[in-house]
Amino acid sequence: MLEPLNPERYQHVLDENRHRISAARGFQEADRVPVTIGLGGPYYAWIFGRTLHDYYNDLEVMLDTQVKGMKWRLSWLKDDVTDLSAWLDIGSIAEGIVFDCQIRMPNESDTWMSPWIVPRITALEEIDKLEVPDPMSHRGIRKYYERLERFRELTKRNYCNLPASGGLQIHPPVSAAGSLLGPQRLYTWLYKHPHEMHKLFRKLEETFEALKEYNDAAASSEIGTLGLSDDHAGYLSRSLYETFALPYNLELYRRYGEKRRTIHMDSHMDHVTDIIRDVYKVEEADVGVENDIRVIAQAFKGKVVFNGNANWRALVDGSPEAIEIEVERCVFHCANGAGYIFDNGGETYAGLPPERLRYEVRYAKKVGRYPLSIDNFKHISRLGGSFAP
Repeated sequence: MLEPLNPERYQHVLDENRHRISAARGFQEADRVPVTIGLGGPYYAWIFGRTLHDYYNDLEVMLDTQVKGMKWRLSWLKDDVTDLSAWLDIGSIAEGIVFDCQIRMPNESDTWMSPWIVPRITALEEIDKLEVPDPMSHRGIRKYYERLERFRELTKRNYCNLPASGGLQIHPPVSAAGSLLGPQRLYTWLYKHPHEMHKLFRKLEETFEALKEYNDAAASSEIGTLGLSDDHAGYLSRSLYETFALPYNLELYRRYGEKRRTIHMDSHMDHVTDIIRDVYKVEEADVGVENDIRVIAQAFKGKVVFNGNANWRALVDGSPEAIEIEVERCVFHCANGAGYIFDNGGETYAGLPPERLRYEVRYAKKVGRYPLSIDNFKHISRLGGSFAP
């Protein structure tokens, strides 16, 4: 039997959380810094005793795990989650589905293997053979949407007021190429074979557009809103980024991000903050742990709302002091004047003790009370810089 859910029970909390997030996005200080922890189905599966094999292969298990996760966040973790919704979770294998790659999924002999794509392009001539798929006729894409429909029907049957989302989309060209070539071949070929790589990127851009328009026609995504996740591009030098990432990403934003633009880079973005701010003109950025948060805060303050950068490794270390220092570092450098939402950089990995995660949330709420005061930061001597209330 699936976990019961009564959304009305959490309405007051959800409304408070939405107000707090909305204030931060408007560069206004609410009662405190918002705290939203990036959590996904694999983490929920782990804390509730499910395996990835069960989670990804059984839609009922997936839905039940997600509902339990929502209730756990609202009643136990108590971060500023803002909505209750289910989603068809496939992991990071969209490129594998769209381009008919071999995909490794968790199985009975390895129940905790994360889904991953076996790179299919190993020679330059294979770029010419790569075809832009037609979403209407591609077998793998059709199977995905058939599964999405089953998931929506299951959700509606069990939780009539719970939205169920989905939609197949690849990463922007640089990161999509990383899945098809593998990272080592990607970065090597950018230097050795730039002409061929642009040829590949144009095909990937066309594929992104075909999938986006198919999703928009099916009303499964908000038209005019575009979020790009481009981790691989963050490891390019600025000059390579301007050559191989910027033109394609900018064109996608121009075509599909008329109303709202966001970006996720769980890698470096501190060397291209001006491009993100002034060229892409994004409204919100998700910042990975590898960035200098002081550079990010200076570049984005008052112009781009951003979240993340807290290093999840502090949760592995486990000492309260290590967690406190990491929380204070982010709040100290980023939260004054609003526009910052506290979160860990990257994914919250299965195996991170939930008790430490809750301690992090509670401490971030305590330190981040507005108006910020120097007295909130007991580890201030370790943070460096100055604090302007």
